[in-house]
Parts: sequence; structure tokens; C-alpha cells
Amino acid sequence: MKIKRSDQLNNAEYASAIDTGLSRVFDGAPRSWRKWRRKAAATRIAVEARDLKIVVFSDLHRGSGDGADDFRRSHRAYRAALGWYRAQGYELWLLGDVEELWENSAAEVLEEYEAVLQLEKEFLGEGPGLRRFYGNHDLDWSKRARVEAVLGSWLGGTSVLESLCLEVREDGEPLGLLFFVHGHQGTPGSDKMAWISRIAVRRVWRGVQRAQGWVATTPAQDSAIRSKHDLAMFAWAKARAQTEAPGQRPVLVAGHTHHPVFPGTLPVVPTETELRTLRDELANAGDSAIRARIAARVELMAAQMWEEPYDVPAIDPPCYFNTGCCSFPDGDVTCLEFSGEMLRDPNMSDKEDGRGKIRLVRWLNNDGEPVPHELAAKSLREILSAVNASDAR
Repeated sequence: MKIKRSDQLNNAEYASAIDTGLSRVFDGAPRSWRKWRRKAAATRIAVEARDLKIVVFSDLHRGSGDGADDFRRSHRAYRAALGWYRAQGYELWLLGDVEELWENSAAEVLEEYEAVLQLEKEFLGEGPGLRRFYGNHDLDWSKRARVEAVLGSWLGGTSVLESLCLEVREDGEPLGLLFFVHGHQGTPGSDKMAWISRIAVRRVWRGVQRAQGWVATTPAQDSAIRSKHDLAMFAWAKARAQTEAPGQRPVLVAGHTHHPVFPGTLPVVPTETELRTLRDELANAGDSAIRARIAARVELMAAQMWEEPYDVPAIDPPCYFNTGCCSFPDGDVTCLEFSGEMLRDPNMSDKEDGRGKIRLVRWLNNDGEPVPHELAAKSLREILSAVNASDAR
């Protein structure tokens, strides 16, 4: 049977494919599957809320340092972030597509970014901890023997996971469930037929990137598919919030789309009225410097209205988060912080202190300084309580 491409699937077909893929990982493969395709349910570990202190990055797409390397622009911000989180005692979780193995050999990448790997390794041993997950672009790490042979010296014997369920507890009583997975599961080109996509990327796209200097900030063919994927992952998490027992309703934390998603935050789309008002200000402005600033705002607003809007779903209940990526063209990186500590650090500003919260942050800050810039934040307890509330069914 011919497998449709992602852009050939309607919304219902696409959501169904993602539902099947995520359910396979979360629940384990059905008994009817062939033996070689059986998979156990996602690994589960428990943590007391007061001990929770994790930062999650995804989609670094580390390459070989050439024109096709999407990470080379962002590695400075990423290294700054690692220094910060190591000193703050955060565990480091890398949620897939860390190495770009569709375009490069593992040896090329590890040699180019040896210093970054060494920083990550410092989270092991006496450090707070390191966990790695695999995505579709570093699917090689799904093979234990391959991990031991190539990454063994960097991971100290730890395995690379497909997914993990983190049971958050308070004095032994369940508060909620965080489900971490890259998010490519179920898609035709990134999961079922990933080997074909890999050949096309390595033999065609890498050469184009090198020649033209183009960057790839999304695994999808266009923004419509990226939006469709976010909607599908949210639909899966919402359905689970309506069917699982309280305490077992997963808050999905994923990457893959390269688009940060945080419940309660939606993109601000300018209106025609706002644009007309700003143009009136421009017409009445006398000072040339003021006119220049207003003219720039007018054109920025007009460009935002001209672009096809990115349709981010309203995440209710707050059951789906996305890390964004570490390969933005402007060199920024985004990540998610999870902290159960409720005591505030008096040496930090409110925008720097993430205790007791889930936070979406960007590195570097608006002034280019190596400190986190808070994009969104909510109480961890409130998020878990909302998903597990009785009216979520």
C-alpha cells in the first residue's frame, strides 16, 4: 500500500497517524504486532516535586560546521546556557535530533563539536544529571550497540531513550505525569519511511544548503504542516486528559516542529485598525528620526499581516508544551525549564528565577547577554492540577 506524504494527509488522517505513533510509545505496541516490532510502554520514573530541576532542549541538529550546519549559528547561545544550568544544578535533558545524522556521519559531528559534548558530559558523574532521547534525525541512537560504540565515552554508560514518563509526586502522593518524547512518531516521512527521507536529505538537500547558505528551521515542508503537527500532538494529549485516570493524564513535552508552544500564549496578530492608526501617526510625524521609527513599525506590522498566520492551538487543558529548537537562523535557542522548588532565590530577579514553575526561555536575552529571557511561565503545580482536574474529562 502506498504511504501518503504528510502534505497529502488531511487533518483527520494526520491526527490519526500521530495518535497511533504517540500511543505506541506511551502504551507500548499492541500484542497483535509482529514480535520484532513489539515495544514496551514508556519508561517511568518517579520524582518528588521538591527535587525536580530539569532543563530540556531539543532539535540542535549539530552538523559538521559547514554551510549545511544549522547549529553553527546557535552554538554560542547554547554553550552559554549550559554554563548557566550546570552552575544552577539543573539536569540536562536533550529531547532528540541532537546530531544531524541525515546529512552527516556521526564521526564528523562529534569531531566538530567535541567542546560542546564535553560541556554536556559535565552534567554526568558529580553533576546534576544528563538524559538523552533520540529523534528522527538521530535515529541511529535507537540502537544500543551503536550508542555504546560511538557515544559511549560521552554518555558514561547511560542509554538514549525514545521516551520517558516522569511521575511527579509530593510526599509520595501523585501530582501529575510529564511525558517526554521527540514527537516525530507516526509521521510518514520522519517515522515510517525515515530511511528514504534520510537518503534524500544527505544526497540532495545538504548540497543545496552548502551552495546557497539556506537554513532549515522546521522538519516539515511548510508552516501549514508544522501547525498541523502541533494540533495533532495537542489533540493526542487532550484525548488522554479526557480518558486517563487523574494522576495518569500526561502533559506532553515534545520538540520536532521547531516551534515553541506554551499553553496560554498565542501569537499577537496586528489588526487593520492598528495599522491604520500607525499610518496616521506616520503621516502626522514631523521629526525625521520619529518618522523613521514609525515607518519601520508600519512595515513590520504590514509584513506580519501579509504572512500566512501560524495557527497555534489554544492549549486547554494545558497538556502540551514544545521546546522550540536550538537551530534558529538568528542564533537564538529556546528551552523549557521544569522546577519544583518553591523557595525563591533572593539573588535573582523574577525573570531569572524559575523555581516552582514551567518556563519557556530564550537564550540570549534581548540585550545579547548570557542570561535567560523568560518568554512564558506558569506554576508547575497549577499546570498539573489543571490537567488532572475532574472537569478535564
